[in-house]
Amino acid sequence: MNTIVRHINRFVLDPNNYRFRDSSGYLPVSEDKVEDPKIQQRTYNLLVGKNYEQISDLVDSMKENGFIPVDQIQVKALSSDNYLVLEGNRRIATLKYLFNEFKKGNDVGKLTEKSFRSVEVVLNSDEDLAAHLVIMGLKHINGNRKWKAVNQAQLIQDLIEIHGKSEDEVCRSLGITKQALRRARRTLAFINRYKDSDYGDQFSSGMFSIFEEAISKRNMKEWLQWNDELLMPQNAGNEERFFSWVSYDEVNEGEGDDIHIVKKEPIITKYTQVRELNNFILDEKAVAHMEHSRSITQGYSFSEAVAESKFKNALSNLQSNAQALFNFSEFMGQTDLDAVAAVRDKIARLIPENGSRVRYGDDIRPHYLFRFTEKHFSALHIERYNRLFDLKLKAINQVNIIAGINNSGKTSLLEAVYSLTQLNNIKAYLDIVRYRGKFYQGLNTQWVVRHLGGSMKVSGVFNERPVYWELSQEETDDDIDKTQYLNSIVLQAQVEQEAYESTAHLFQEKDSTLYYREIFALCRSAFTSPYQHNYHLLRLAHAHAVREKVIGDILRFLREKVDPMLQDIELVEIAGESRFYVSAQNHDQSVDITQYGEGVQRIFEIALLTAYCSNGVLCIDEFESAIHKDLLVSFTMFLQDLANRFNVQIFLSTHSKECIDAFVENDFKNDQITAYVLRVGEEGNIKAKYLEGTRLERLVDNMNIDIRV
Repeated sequence: MNTIVRHINRFVLDPNNYRFRDSSGYLPVSEDKVEDPKIQQRTYNLLVGKNYEQISDLVDSMKENGFIPVDQIQVKALSSDNYLVLEGNRRIATLKYLFNEFKKGNDVGKLTEKSFRSVEVVLNSDEDLAAHLVIMGLKHINGNRKWKAVNQAQLIQDLIEIHGKSEDEVCRSLGITKQALRRARRTLAFINRYKDSDYGDQFSSGMFSIFEEAISKRNMKEWLQWNDELLMPQNAGNEERFFSWVSYDEVNEGEGDDIHIVKKEPIITKYTQVRELNNFILDEKAVAHMEHSRSITQGYSFSEAVAESKFKNALSNLQSNAQALFNFSEFMGQTDLDAVAAVRDKIARLIPENGSRVRYGDDIRPHYLFRFTEKHFSALHIERYNRLFDLKLKAINQVNIIAGINNSGKTSLLEAVYSLTQLNNIKAYLDIVRYRGKFYQGLNTQWVVRHLGGSMKVSGVFNERPVYWELSQEETDDDIDKTQYLNSIVLQAQVEQEAYESTAHLFQEKDSTLYYREIFALCRSAFTSPYQHNYHLLRLAHAHAVREKVIGDILRFLREKVDPMLQDIELVEIAGESRFYVSAQNHDQSVDITQYGEGVQRIFEIALLTAYCSNGVLCIDEFESAIHKDLLVSFTMFLQDLANRFNVQIFLSTHSKECIDAFVENDFKNDQITAYVLRVGEEGNIKAKYLEGTRLERLVDNMNIDIRV
């Protein structure tokens, strides 16, 4: 290297400067074209910026102090006798700008003609280029004038790939660790693959940390199947999904002539979100939920993996804190002793005893005996259930309409059917009792004991197997603490020769406890009423609808038949509580679904639960409640279509003639409908008469019959 002095016009700005590598306007330029006037003008514009904003600090400094060569400007000779600037492009661009001002007669401060005529630079030979890159790296990677991370990574890559340096040589030269070097190379390789994708034009230097985080986290690397040797993912599908999450997406919405393009924001906009994603990326259900909601937070809150991790962390904290309490137990007073005893009692409820022992409030997930059903219920016998005695249902169909006047036992019949599907899931029965008594915050055990009455028995044939369900109330002989004990509920169920049992011990001032070995149910089933809302079940149903890709059909029906302004219904977690929020064109902000209209709520809930009860049974109390009569024909047809698609048997109650007519008038497989009317006899006994679909159709058409009376 040697020092030379040349006129400012002899210096050619470097269009391949590392400072430009992340710019959207950057294009690689071969050396034989670097002096092209258009390329030089473009390079000059990138360096100077609009109204010289990119070099304003240097302009002010040179006007005030003149040109002081504190840092060397390094160049290489070109065949034209001009010189390509390797280091110091901003300073040369600033001198060129001020030289133009000087020629116009404008103020350039302490700069003189000599300042532009005699610019001192250091001439590099071709053999020194690798050494020059190292010098630049020291200044712009480890020095006080750092480039953007993506440009630093590119320099490291060029030293290895173009100039043949080994990883150890680069680490020693630049003073960086091998871990930092390899992380930079992996990140750059991932970014280059993104640039080659359909989303590549959206890359900006600020996204570097997002890609860096993605290939630094163990779960993310496993999900991508990242190969460190090839510097690429092996799972192309997941790679494409990740690229879509960090990018804007344009989708067509609407139908017919009303199709318009909607630009959706990226799911991931900062690296901290990748850290959250790493916690549940291996939980596909949570990832699918995130994709649908386009929210990392929603995926995180939905993830079973995250919940399990929280549980294990809580258990670990409990163990360490328990040891600390033991170590300092000499400081424990009576108040502390009471607090410890309360914690002990709470923990004791988690420990299995005589099978499984859980609190009433705990979630119970039954094992389903029939994941697929060729036939659902073909016969039902309500031997005793509330006011129903010896009630038999014949000709059971896919859709079964239970009609009758008020207090004729319609709801009790639905409860009996639902309870039979749940076998020994005693919590499912207690939930029904709780909702019937309108106790939404917990189980009022004294009310249960007073109103349960005698035993109840229900039997039937499901999927061509005999099934039986019996519930009784009695005082237990079990060895339990009977302080504030009220009574026990014993539930026995049987499918063919296999028996299932569970017990609930009810207490006055403390949590009721449930005992069972395992909980079984015939199939997936649900009970819905306009007077009860099981938000936990609706969250599960919503996730199922997203996974089965039926949520779009439900929203489309709501838009076409109920509210054309409606855009989306999303499950959002606010302050630890999950709520459904509705987005609509005529609302500036999303609103809670409970503020949007009862008709939308009711239709949305019934449709979600129909899809959720795939290969199972859905019981709908007061089907027509909150649904406008003009919607009944279209909604009953939509409901039957969902039931067909997901193989769901439906039992629904109604006291609306319009509802019964709607099922017939929609003309959707009327042979799959049976209508029952419950009538109270002279002695107070309730009997059921039925009409099968085709006969019901003829009677409704020809006689305008009302089967409710």
